[in-house]
Amino acid sequence: MFELQETVTIDGSSFRIRTDYRVILEIFVMLNDPDLDDGDKTEALMQMFYIERPENVQAAVEAFADFVEPRKRSSSKGRGLVDWESDFDLIAAAVNHVLGTECRALTYLHWHSFLGAYMEISPDSLFARVLSMRDKLKTGRKIEKWEWRWYLKNRELVDLPVKFSDSEQALLEEWT
Repeated sequence: MFELQETVTIDGSSFRIRTDYRVILEIFVMLNDPDLDDGDKTEALMQMFYIERPENVQAAVEAFADFVEPRKRSSSKGRGLVDWESDFDLIAAAVNHVLGTECRALTYLHWHSFLGAYMEISPDSLFARVLSMRDKLKTGRKIEKWEWRWYLKNRELVDLPVKFSDSEQALLEEWT
C-alpha cells in the first residue's frame, strides 16, 4: 500500500512493468504519433511498458491507463492542454522546483513520484501560466489586456504544435 507500484495485475497474474517517468512520457509521445494506427500503437505500448508481456491485450492496455492516471481525476491539471513532448522543458522546470532537484539528471524517477510532483506545480509557474492561457483560448473565457500582451510575446510557448502524418506533411509541402 505504501510502496511504489512495480507490477500490474491482469487476469490474476502479476506482470512487471517499466515505471521510469521517461518511459511513460515516451509512450505518450508514441500514442500521439499520427503515422501510427491503433494496432501499431497498441503493439508499441505493449513492448515499451511491459517487461513480461501479458496475453490479454485489452486488459493490459487498461492496466496501463490505470497505472498512468491512478486517481482518474476528471478535472486533472492540463487535460487536453498539454503536449508532453513540446512542453517537456516547461514541465521539467516546474517539476524540478517541486522536487528540489533536476529530474532529468536522476538515473531513475518512478512515474508516480513524477506525477505527484507534476500535480504540485505552483499556479505561479510559467507552465501554469501557459496552461491557463491555452485554457482561456480554448474555452473562450475573457482574456485581460495584459494577458494578450503576454500571449503575443509567448505564442511559441502557448500555441500547441499541429502534428501531421508524413503523408499529410508531404501534401502540404507539395502545395506550398
